Amino acid sequence: MIKASIITIGDEILVGQTVDTNSAWIASQLRLIGIKVAEIISISDDSVLIKEAVDRELSKSDIVFITGGLGPTQDDITKKTLTEYFNDELKMNARILEKVEGMFKSINRPMLDVNRQQAMLPSTAEIIENDLGTASGMWFRKNKQSVISMPGVPFEMKGLMLKLIPLLKKNYPLNAFYHKTIHFQGIGESQLAHDIAAIETACRSNGISVAYLPSPGIVRLRLTGTLDQQTEIDSTLNQLQALFPEQVFGFEEDSLESVIGGMLKKNSASVGTVESCTGGAIAARIVTIPGSSVYFKGAVIAYSYELKEELIDVNHQTLVEFGAVSQQVIEQMAVNGRQKLKTDYCIATSGIAGPDGGTDLKPVGTVWVGIASARGVVSKQFQFKHNRERNIELTVVYALNFLRRTMLEHENKAV
Repeated sequence: MIKASIITIGDEILVGQTVDTNSAWIASQLRLIGIKVAEIISISDDSVLIKEAVDRELSKSDIVFITGGLGPTQDDITKKTLTEYFNDELKMNARILEKVEGMFKSINRPMLDVNRQQAMLPSTAEIIENDLGTASGMWFRKNKQSVISMPGVPFEMKGLMLKLIPLLKKNYPLNAFYHKTIHFQGIGESQLAHDIAAIETACRSNGISVAYLPSPGIVRLRLTGTLDQQTEIDSTLNQLQALFPEQVFGFEEDSLESVIGGMLKKNSASVGTVESCTGGAIAARIVTIPGSSVYFKGAVIAYSYELKEELIDVNHQTLVEFGAVSQQVIEQMAVNGRQKLKTDYCIATSGIAGPDGGTDLKPVGTVWVGIASARGVVSKQFQFKHNRERNIELTVVYALNFLRRTMLEHENKAV
């Protein structure tokens, strides 16, 4: 199997100013074409460290992918360093110069000398043109090994990587693998592992790998085998879906918000949110899906008691008697919010995200979620135990899944 390493370059990653999402995305794309990632590392913008890292990774891998340090400023030293490492020299690339000049002309901005330097490229490397920026990709070869350098800007890197994938397939003998991922919500990783132990053992005994990929509130299970095992993998996923009909919400690139969007479209239904503890986070997730304007009508963020009363008509006495984090209030928020927003469904949230505000009766992490529809209102209390950020994220996930399951129940009753 062809092995790869990924090196991300940038002080901004090491000091925590930037989160390295590039490595995860590159690794996911390599997995799909049968390249195994052996190691991922992040290093500083330092010439010596870059050369040492390339040396080290070439001793382990067939291909080394590098992102970062290819911009026009003086601290972007990756291109110069790799040119030295491969005993190459920088020369003006006429094709890239023309392209960079065209980019600046198209946006009516003057091209500075530092931008012109982007067309100074190593003479023996294969240049991968960047259609989304001025920093070109560079493919260096050393015997049968490769070092491929790409810009660190995520959308530019992705554009180049998509160009590279067919070239990698052409240049390396890649084994074809079959991967399938199934998504669960409402069951923890350890419980899932316990419940499917026999299925997992059977998969592994047949050479199918099983990987658990947990995130807040969600567990993804990935099965990987050869193309010849496609039928067996698909059959296993069908078995899992039958065993967990309420917890399984999708496959592959599905998300709760995309699945919900599909259900709303299919039923010509609309949704809105009335959010307190989530502060608009549910609405923000819903609108990440292209075309969500067809079914998402809007959101009301009513954080204070006053706005719950003024905007959503929550009864003052109910707030005083039961508190904002209660079944009585959340159901009023959902029902009244649905009327205000004129939607088929309305999600309402109210909770104590923390770290303060908890009591013995309502500790930090107590959350109520309500779903109102033409069939009435349903509500549910959740008890989370984590920090504020995690409590909000979990509320978003559980609220969306609560909506999904409510809509499924309505569909089943309609049949």
